[in-house]
Amino acid sequence: MKDEGFVDDGFIEETAWEYVGRYGSASVSVLRRLAEAAARGGDKLSAQTWRAIAEAAERILALGVGK
Repeated sequence: MKDEGFVDDGFIEETAWEYVGRYGSASVSVLRRLAEAAARGGDKLSAQTWRAIAEAAERILALGVGK
């Protein structure tokens, strides 16, 4: 993730794993909805962070985890 704030990559990966564990294959759509809600609320950093977490969840799911 391009660093425009103070969110580290470890947090993103850990959060992605949590969402995959909780929501399985639906996690990416849940995370993208969170990103859109943040964007609609004008919180660009949160929206960017949720998108990065969604991308990490996609990578995790591509490994066959949480399907």
